[in-house]
Amino acid sequence: MMRNIQYIALLILGTFLHFSCDREEPFDLPAPSLVLLTPTAPQIVQEPGNDIYLEFNVLAPSGLNSFIVLKDGEMIDEVNYTTEISSKYVFEYTVPFEQAIGTTNEFEFLVTDSQDRSARFDLSVLIRSTFSEVVETVNGVEVTKIKGKLNNDYRFEIGKTYLIDSILSVENGATLTIDPGSVVYFKTYPNPNEFSHLAILRDSRIIAEGSKDDPIVFTSDKVLLNETPAPNDWGGIFILGNAPTNAGNTVIVDGYRYGGNRPNDNSGTLKYVRVEYAGKSGYHGMHFFGVGSQTIVENLQIYRNENIAVRVRGGRLNFKYLAGIGHGGYGIWCDEGWQGNGQFWLFQTDRQATLVPVNFWNIARSIEMRNNDGFFETQPRTTFRISNVTLIGNGYEQGVNNGTRRGVRIRTGARGILQNMIVTQFPDDGVRVEDLPVSDFGQQMTLGNTFSFNNARNYEQDAPIFANDPSYNVNETAAAGITLNNFVGVEPTTFNPSSLGSFFTSAPFAGAVHIDNDWTADGNWFKNLDGTIR
Repeated sequence: MMRNIQYIALLILGTFLHFSCDREEPFDLPAPSLVLLTPTAPQIVQEPGNDIYLEFNVLAPSGLNSFIVLKDGEMIDEVNYTTEISSKYVFEYTVPFEQAIGTTNEFEFLVTDSQDRSARFDLSVLIRSTFSEVVETVNGVEVTKIKGKLNNDYRFEIGKTYLIDSILSVENGATLTIDPGSVVYFKTYPNPNEFSHLAILRDSRIIAEGSKDDPIVFTSDKVLLNETPAPNDWGGIFILGNAPTNAGNTVIVDGYRYGGNRPNDNSGTLKYVRVEYAGKSGYHGMHFFGVGSQTIVENLQIYRNENIAVRVRGGRLNFKYLAGIGHGGYGIWCDEGWQGNGQFWLFQTDRQATLVPVNFWNIARSIEMRNNDGFFETQPRTTFRISNVTLIGNGYEQGVNNGTRRGVRIRTGARGILQNMIVTQFPDDGVRVEDLPVSDFGQQMTLGNTFSFNNARNYEQDAPIFANDPSYNVNETAAAGITLNNFVGVEPTTFNPSSLGSFFTSAPFAGAVHIDNDWTADGNWFKNLDGTIR
């Protein structure tokens, strides 16, 4: 018995010593790494006089030692560290005007840690034209196919047919002008990871000023090929500005930079524009990121897009006569401290949103207003003034599963004025307000003169606070003439949005489209849900 006890004691002691020795072994921290925040191919093309911009997260758990940049084997920059284990490095380089076309520069970015371990990123820069323009015949039509980086002003001329092949970016202060009546096609690809889109970068502009009779249309090349277009044929349009956001002074999304300290930044003009069949690879119809208040957006329709029709991140942009028809996910989603005005907004869709299978960002809304999901009071704060809205969902029938689509949701600290609204035919909530202190209601957040009816639930969360106070005229009364298939119709109210400022037109009624002033049927720029021109 005693021998067994001694044996067990020795076994326990041996096990303890074994694990004690294991704990005393040195722990090897990971080697350093470079994380490129601006996605870049190993070789890029740039023209003389233009810029190269890269941004890195530099990481070394054992401690950073140095970061150096070599150009053609010669050091052009060096950063030495003391106690840091992480840092951000921004590389900005201008190709000299005198550099010869056809030459190449080789850049090496090298980080070392306190244990003399290293990580590197190599970049080759080919100096030549960044813009390609080729004339071809497509389906019997002479087409100008363009792609690449526009570093100089360019015009899409009426009478010519343009096809954007892959990505066209307007950079370095250039202006892209599109003549009224132009149709711009975007190449489609069978590969789900390939797409085409247009991007207007910071300090550049787009002037796309159509008219009611000569609109500008951005659409799928399947229309040109006499094929059937689909809602996810191409990647949409990006407009990126220098206006403030609450996500940072410079924010990088999908390799593009936006944000800054110029609230009145001007990225150009969009008037009488229709954007069709966009939303491939998780992109949206229109992306307005950090866009300033001098940018003009009026009479803009997003038709049959996948994902979100209009995605707004920060900025000070205003929207007038805005429509999303047949949108897949959200109609409009604003966050990151967007501060702007909106009037005459129309969103109508027949696309079902479901939870199983997960579809259209889960429970899609026609209007989504957020501030910051992590901290609701992040500044600048999403603050809106919106009036004259009509939202029509994909249908509500009691006892019938039409999905989980909602009308409007105000959340995560967003607040403002929402007046003169009609919301109907949503198989989930009609109007939902949440994440605000009660003291904000009627002060920082006002919901007024709203008709929410024939939804699964007309008012949810804190929206009933307004519905239960007769002074706000927030009710469940049906708006005359508004149905699943008809968005023309209003209800008179005592609120005139012209009191909100000069941006707003006198319109003392709930709803976006008055039968006596049907802006969707004025001219031939607007498409109905069935694809016919109004």
